[in-house]
Amino acid sequence: MLRNLLLAAAAAPVLAIATLAVAQTAPQAPPARQLPAGASLKLEQGEGRDVAEKLATELTANFVYADQGRAYATMLRANAASGRYDQGTRQELADRMTEDLQAIQKDGHLHVAVAEEEVRGQGGGGPGIPKHWPPLIQSAKEIAPGIAYIRFTAFMSTDEEIAAVRKFMSEHQDAKTFIFDLRNHHGGRLGEMDVIFPYLFATKTPLVTMEMRRSIFDANGSPFGDAPTLEIVKDASYMRATHYALPGEATPARDAKVYLLTSNRTGSAGEHFSLAFKSTGRAMLIGEATAGANHFGGMTEVGKNFAAFIPVGRTFDIKTGKDWEGDGVAPDIAVDPTQALVVALEKAGLSHEEAVRLNATEIPAEPVHRDKLRAR
Repeated sequence: MLRNLLLAAAAAPVLAIATLAVAQTAPQAPPARQLPAGASLKLEQGEGRDVAEKLATELTANFVYADQGRAYATMLRANAASGRYDQGTRQELADRMTEDLQAIQKDGHLHVAVAEEEVRGQGGGGPGIPKHWPPLIQSAKEIAPGIAYIRFTAFMSTDEEIAAVRKFMSEHQDAKTFIFDLRNHHGGRLGEMDVIFPYLFATKTPLVTMEMRRSIFDANGSPFGDAPTLEIVKDASYMRATHYALPGEATPARDAKVYLLTSNRTGSAGEHFSLAFKSTGRAMLIGEATAGANHFGGMTEVGKNFAAFIPVGRTFDIKTGKDWEGDGVAPDIAVDPTQALVVALEKAGLSHEEAVRLNATEIPAEPVHRDKLRAR
C-alpha cells in the first residue's frame, strides 16, 4: 500500500505578463546534495534486479495511467535482464532507474530513492519530514501595517504546523492584504489549506478535482481521508474527489487582497494551492510557472534499502479538465521569483524602496529557482 500521500493539481493560462523594473539580487547558489546514510554502499548481489521487479509490479498495479505503468515495467524488466542494474552503489542505482523511467515518459514525481532511515517527528499522522528541510513555516508575521506574510516549506499537516497556521490566520484576520510565499514549497497535504480557505472565501466554492483509478481506490481506500472539504463520487472506472473551500466565521479577511508567490520550485500541494486560488480568482499569482509536478501519490518500499514515489492520480482544473503535469501553474504576473515579494508589497501599496528593504529581510531558506526540472 502506498504511504505518505502528497498532492498536486492543474494548469491555467497566463492572465497578464508585466515587464517590471526591479532591483536585482545576487544569484543563489544551489544547495549541496544531501545523500541518505548508506547511499554510497555497493549493491548486494541481485539487489538491483530485485528492486527493478518490485518497482515494475508497483507501477503496473498503481500508476495513474495503466498503459504508462506497463511501459515503465517492461523497460525495467528488460534492463534488469540485461544486467544494467547489477553494479554500482545504491545511489547510482536510484539515479539510473530514475533516469530510465523519465526517458520513457517524464513525470514530476516519479523517482527512486535510497531509503532514509531518519526523519523528523511526524505529529498529527503526517508523513515523515526529511531532516535537511528548513522549518515547515519559515516566517509568519505582519511584515508591514495591514500586510500579513507567511512563508512555507511544505504542508505536512503536523499538529504543530496546523496550529501555527490557525494562529496566523486568527491573529491577522483584520489584515487588508495576505501574502502567501510558496517559492520553496515541497508539497504535502490538505490540512493547512483547509485552515486558510475558510477565512478568505465567503461561500462554498469548488477549487479543484482529484481523480484516481477506481481499482486503486477500492484496494486502498481514500488517500485523502474523510475531510468535510471533499466530496467524493465514483463510477466504474474512476474515483473523483472535489476539494471545496468552506466559509468560516465572517471576518475582514474575506475582503482582503491575496497575493501568492510562486517559482519553478513550487511543487505538488503547493501547485494545488496555487491553482485553487488562480482558478477561483481569489488571489493574484506573482513569480514564475510552478514545477509541473501534478500526479499525486506517495512513497512505497521497493526493497529493504529503496523507496519509490508512485503517482496514483491526477488533480485538474474543474473549468477546463486540464492538469499541469510538466507545464506548471502559470503566474498572473511573470517576474524573476527573487523579486516576487517586492512586486507583491508594491501591489499592496508600499513604495518600491520600502518593498526592496523588506524583501532583504525575508530571505527564503532555499533557492527559489531550479535550472532543470524533472518533468520538462
